[in-house]
Amino acid sequence: MDEQRVYDSLFPHYVEIATVTQYHRRGGKPGGWGGHATMFVSGAERDEDAGYPRLRLVDEETDLSSPVSGIGVSVNRIFTNVNWVAIPGRDVFLHGGVTPDSELDEAAYEAAIARAAAAGWFAGIRVEDALARLRPIGMTAEEFIVRHSIGTDFALTFARGVYGVRLPLGRPAIGAVVDHLNQVNDAARSSGYTWNAYTNNCSHVIHNALAAAGVWDPKHARGPGMVNLARDLASVAASVVRGGISDFSFPANNFVRAYEAGNEHPIENVDAAFADHDIARTIARGWLSTAPGALVVRYPIHDLARNRLFEMGRDPFLFSVPAIWDKRDKFLKLTRDPAAEITDLGANLRWFRDRYAAGLASSSAGTDGGRAGGAFGPFRERFRAYIAGALAATNEQLLRYERLRAAA
Repeated sequence: MDEQRVYDSLFPHYVEIATVTQYHRRGGKPGGWGGHATMFVSGAERDEDAGYPRLRLVDEETDLSSPVSGIGVSVNRIFTNVNWVAIPGRDVFLHGGVTPDSELDEAAYEAAIARAAAAGWFAGIRVEDALARLRPIGMTAEEFIVRHSIGTDFALTFARGVYGVRLPLGRPAIGAVVDHLNQVNDAARSSGYTWNAYTNNCSHVIHNALAAAGVWDPKHARGPGMVNLARDLASVAASVVRGGISDFSFPANNFVRAYEAGNEHPIENVDAAFADHDIARTIARGWLSTAPGALVVRYPIHDLARNRLFEMGRDPFLFSVPAIWDKRDKFLKLTRDPAAEITDLGANLRWFRDRYAAGLASSSAGTDGGRAGGAFGPFRERFRAYIAGALAATNEQLLRYERLRAAA
């Protein structure tokens, strides 16, 4: 059993939040500076009866370790009546169905386009009028849209390197992600969608889908115009003064924030946990986002020695404020030299086992001392119960992990 199937067997319901490098066709002008954000959802599938991109939860008995399970979600600025498109299967979403040792030439590229156009993934989608008028006579609308989506909405590694973070979620949380995504596309279907680089871009919808699941607070996705841009700028100032998040959203920042949500909340210490806004919110629902399985994953651009069409573009833009809110070093560490405990599943499970043991010891000592009007005591009991259960579950996952690895 390969590493992906081992992971999917242990964590069947999860999202993988990704940012990608710049699109750069050989001999052409490089793409935009902002990068792009995508999300892969394990536990969801396309609703083929909808007539436009919508999702639904898979049946509970579905084998989510199958290599064709899961759905890739990508927003594209050219869409006008939907916000995002859904691409089934990890391999097609990431690699366009082309194996790493194959030549990526015009023939392979055209074959990937033909498969995507025939699959119906882009059915019911309309694009900007100025772009639509460029469609050649005799070319179907779906093929035309696919040609403007390949390398961005699917077959990502044809043209880009991909940096991702997995966040394991329960089936109900995946349901909340699906519901939010459907609401966004339903609204675009009825009222239209206007992309904006600052106030409503690809990372807004992904951020808010995770907010719907409880991972973090939501952001306001606004329309274009200077007034809305000013509101976003004001939200940055407010976040610096009061803490929390701003309404600006950039793909690389989503990647870093997802890593932090999955790995950096203080589960080792009950006092620090009590002061953590996100822990306080989600532990009441019986879960925490910082948990085993929040791995950093990297998918390089198709081998440049075999890639006849694209060259490596630069990293996506990262919003970072030195000495105040500096994320640059963390982004570079995660994308260049991430630690074993966030890339290797066995090391990750052992790391969380030790963290849970420390958290359990911390929550078992001392008294509430009347802190926070007596709120600390009940919190400590919830925290201790959760951590004890999580420690037992992680020990069981370690045993299953070793059995699966031994059977590989």
